[in-house]
Amino acid sequence: MTKTNDPGLGSNYKNKIRRLINEDGSYNIKRHGGLRRVRDFYKFLIDLNWWQFLGLSLLAYFLINVLFACIYVLIGINEISGVNDLHSPFLNAFFFSVQTFTTVGYGHLSPLGLGTNIVAAFESFLGLMAIALITGLLYGRFSKPSSKIAFSKNVLITPYKNGNAVMFKMVNQRNSILLNSSVKVILILDKSAAPEDTVKEYHRVPLEIDTIDFFPLTWTVVHEINEESPLFNASFEEVKSRNAELIILVEAFDETHSQVVMERRSYAQEQWLENVKFARNFRTNEAGEIELFIQEIDNLSSLDK
Repeated sequence: MTKTNDPGLGSNYKNKIRRLINEDGSYNIKRHGGLRRVRDFYKFLIDLNWWQFLGLSLLAYFLINVLFACIYVLIGINEISGVNDLHSPFLNAFFFSVQTFTTVGYGHLSPLGLGTNIVAAFESFLGLMAIALITGLLYGRFSKPSSKIAFSKNVLITPYKNGNAVMFKMVNQRNSILLNSSVKVILILDKSAAPEDTVKEYHRVPLEIDTIDFFPLTWTVVHEINEESPLFNASFEEVKSRNAELIILVEAFDETHSQVVMERRSYAQEQWLENVKFARNFRTNEAGEIELFIQEIDNLSSLDK
């Protein structure tokens, strides 16, 4: 097996690197000076989870209306017709701001003076822009390609045929149909186990099956350790001492949403196990149906079973 070229992760570092990609697929890189979080505002809003996104939207909505309510109070609540005497001036101004910002305009509260009309005109324009922005963000969040492929917590070096093999499992957690699924696996090793050796080697490892037409059940990905494998004749202790890291790249066509989805994953350090095998997590029932137990993807069994 020959080494592949660096896939873009670097091959020589000053210190030992435990892993280049985190378990969840994110890069183990701390960026300094680039655009991140609020500075890249669109990506920041797209990447927020739904509760954070909704919470931030409601907070912005509330603060904007509070700001305009204060402006209307400063101008004078008498320049708004239809105010409710049972409510405070600020509360009347706040409700007027809400109706103006959302362009609802129930017809009860309306501006009278020139100052209030000018501010209301500006607020209604801002409201239209805000609605357009929220609509675009909602579309971006819903249309963003995403997969819910679950991976086993561990990668195994386990007996296979007349030798050993590297194995991990994947399963689609959604009921969506994935077609033409393919997987690529890159093995990263320290050039040697010496503490002072910080050079990385990259190997594109061949798989027993790297493409499947249908992905309705669990997929156990297998790399046979033979004469062409970079792990040939390597002990489990050597694999660990050379900081072996397995990077997984999965690509599939989601027929339900008619889009290509991608997923990445990494195994390193304590995630490597030996002398165990994966337990089967699907079986048939008496009705002749196949039952898949997704939550059992991490179940292991001893080799003698």
